[in-house]
Amino acid sequence: MRAAWRQGPAATGALDRDRFLDLVRGLSIVMVVLGHWLITHLAWNGSELVLRSSLGEAPGLWPITWVFQVIPLFFFVGGFSNRRSFEGVRRRGEGYAAFLDRRLHRVLAPTGLFLTLVGLVSVAVGWAGGLGLGSALIVLQPLWFLGVYVAVVALTPATLAWHRRWGWGAVATLAALAGLVDGVRLGLGVGWVGFANVVVVWAFAHQFGYLYADGALTPRRAALLAAGGFALLCALVAWGPYPARMVGVPGDRLTNMNPPTATIVALAAWQIGVAVLLRGVVTRWLRGARAFGAVIALNLSIMSIYLWHQAAMLVVARIGLPLGLPQPAPATAAWWPTRLLWLGAAGLVLAAVVLAFRHAEQVSPPPPAPDTRTTRVVAGAAVALLALGSLALAGTDVLHLVRTQRVLGAFDVSPLMGFACVAVAGALV
Repeated sequence: MRAAWRQGPAATGALDRDRFLDLVRGLSIVMVVLGHWLITHLAWNGSELVLRSSLGEAPGLWPITWVFQVIPLFFFVGGFSNRRSFEGVRRRGEGYAAFLDRRLHRVLAPTGLFLTLVGLVSVAVGWAGGLGLGSALIVLQPLWFLGVYVAVVALTPATLAWHRRWGWGAVATLAALAGLVDGVRLGLGVGWVGFANVVVVWAFAHQFGYLYADGALTPRRAALLAAGGFALLCALVAWGPYPARMVGVPGDRLTNMNPPTATIVALAAWQIGVAVLLRGVVTRWLRGARAFGAVIALNLSIMSIYLWHQAAMLVVARIGLPLGLPQPAPATAAWWPTRLLWLGAAGLVLAAVVLAFRHAEQVSPPPPAPDTRTTRVVAGAAVALLALGSLALAGTDVLHLVRTQRVLGAFDVSPLMGFACVAVAGALV
């Protein structure tokens, strides 16, 4: 058993696909979707929707964020997948542009469709007087993840080279750097420095995918990682300046996610450690064709599920609340059973949308881009524009296309500016 772990996934017979990672990828997005639906509290004031946060109204719900905030697991899987893709590109004699082209291709198709339809609907809603939607901030919020992820993907050659040179040392260095950034930001009051952790923290989680591919995440090390990460997370929350909830609430002076802090480093460590400890059990269960088929079906639409899930919740709220769909105060005895009703309704709407647009992600890979200076520059520009456009859109209200809002603590942007950046990125790819 130890030998199999030392040799990585190939030793377990998963030469073409690592079934465990396929499940982790799909389940991580499902958990994030469910978490968003739990903490999004939409109310009807008689004329329009009012957006609130269940966490803001019931602070005692903070433990659910330790369970449902599993974006670190997606970056962990991304590290493994991006390494395999980059190594395959190199074996075929292709270059950096071909690597980015392949990694962005499947992302851009569903994202482009999503933004096109959402943009058209927002214009129609504006002409119709708003239709009682109030704010649609939640619709574009999920795009922050896309912006950060493509930036981390673009750094794969550098982070992989760092891994090959330093191994666990690279992970330790990134963790220490995240703590240093927090120290400068919170201790010295240099707020803008905190945004360096947007790359540092998520690159930290991404790096574990490389370790997993090497077989370096043995059960013993995974156990130590989980225990150490959980202990550190508890200590940071108990004795540090950090809030207990792993997602922010409007009005918070300090949040753990925007920008990410050292708490997310600890969260990533214990979640990845626990996931790897469960690998043997999960892999045995996934040997069944039915179970693995369900996982593959989930992964084929994973981007569409993530992109559309908050829009689905908004539709359910706009139709259901005026008709009497119950929405008790968060964390009350009546709130928990009604959550099942809300989750079921949103799930049905989301399933219908994903079924309608399922072909957007099932696209053939593009022919390899030639490896020239020009193609590398164009590919890098596409990544930069897609990252900036996604982050800009994530902080804006799509119902007000020209209204500017402050994002990343420093930039005033409008949805139209974000749309333009993503459109140019797509054209460059």
